[in-house]
Amino acid sequence: MPDITFQAIDGSKQKGLPDMSSPRQISRAAVAVAFAIASLNGAALQAPADFVTTVTSTHPLAYYRLDGPSGKSQVGTTTWKSTGGVTAAAPGAPIGASVSKFAKFDGHDGAITTTQSGGIGTAGTIMAWVNLAALPSKVGRIFYVAGESQSGNDFDLQFEPDNAIRFFTAGGGNLTYQPPVATLVDQWHLVVASVDTVSLARVIYWDGKRVATDKGGGRAGKTSAFTIGESPVFTGRFFKGGIQEVALWSRALKAAEVAAIYASSNAVASAVAPSAAPANSTAPTPTTGPFATTAKIDIEDAKGPVQLRREEQIAYMFLSAIEIIEHECQLTIQHTCPLDQILSGSYPKGAIIEHLKFDPSKTDPNYTYTLATNGMAWEAHANPRKPGLKGFCSMARDVGTVVVTYSNAGPAGWTSTELGNRGTEGDSFATQ
Repeated sequence: MPDITFQAIDGSKQKGLPDMSSPRQISRAAVAVAFAIASLNGAALQAPADFVTTVTSTHPLAYYRLDGPSGKSQVGTTTWKSTGGVTAAAPGAPIGASVSKFAKFDGHDGAITTTQSGGIGTAGTIMAWVNLAALPSKVGRIFYVAGESQSGNDFDLQFEPDNAIRFFTAGGGNLTYQPPVATLVDQWHLVVASVDTVSLARVIYWDGKRVATDKGGGRAGKTSAFTIGESPVFTGRFFKGGIQEVALWSRALKAAEVAAIYASSNAVASAVAPSAAPANSTAPTPTTGPFATTAKIDIEDAKGPVQLRREEQIAYMFLSAIEIIEHECQLTIQHTCPLDQILSGSYPKGAIIEHLKFDPSKTDPNYTYTLATNGMAWEAHANPRKPGLKGFCSMARDVGTVVVTYSNAGPAGWTSTELGNRGTEGDSFATQ
């Protein structure tokens, strides 16, 4: 199977989020959140409402607190019930309650079913506090958070084996966010995902902030049962860890509403406080050229964090984008996609699959990229053109199992050093 070679392009840092380490920026952010809360309540600026009140004020279809083995929605008439390895545990998410309980899923057979079915027309939003007990990459499978699963008409939020969280809204098309790996296990995070099939906007919010968005849209009219911790259609995706405060809306929440919900929790105080970046966080540095990214890369091998130069970050991001796209191809059209498709986005009619954001026909002075595909298998390389740069290789022989290796000297392959934990915070080179 011959390699298909393309050249990538070098680039520059794009203006990103404000520097929250400045006291002035912190003050402005706090005021902005406070005004958002006041606006939602239609009142003058005042102390924020508690978390539960703030959520219910946005009129969700259903809101399950998951503070026992079963219960009723905080709104409406639907109910929920746990089965298998689900237990009530505490303390839960930092929502400010005197006693905060959560549903603890054992990762083997625990699931929660609800009497909520359908209700999602042209738009919808899912919210949940999540706390992973293990990395999906370590367990080697998907962790399902919540949704209304239906073959060909997905509405599913889940963590995948690359530790990314993905929001599926059609027949395999999805929006992706990769949180920093070091922040996932044994830590609570609020995740919100919304889709509007009219405007085509899809958004993922992480701890109150918009971290991923595209115009991928999705299919309208979700009619399946809403479940938590496991999909009844795509089975075997049992969540491992804690889930709490799950809500469902028949509209796409606005950014100000999500910010207000998160601001009403006790998590805000610790989130606003300045903190040092993780030791393995590789922040972008200024460069020149057409690359527009403020992403931070966290990767580790068996010995610990691997530090990357800016040129190496770009190479890794291209392979990571190819990985995302090929995974979508495998799930959506049941085979991998050749280079011309992932560059142009010319997929079969009705297939919602991302493509590479940048035109790789421009020259990257640092790397040469190759991609080979065959059936459900694919293999991509980023080979350094200059001494001193790491080489990277990503390869998959079936769905859901991707091996990534690197070499400190020249091209990487099967026998090179394997990467374990991998994460990207920020945008991706894959886009709709």
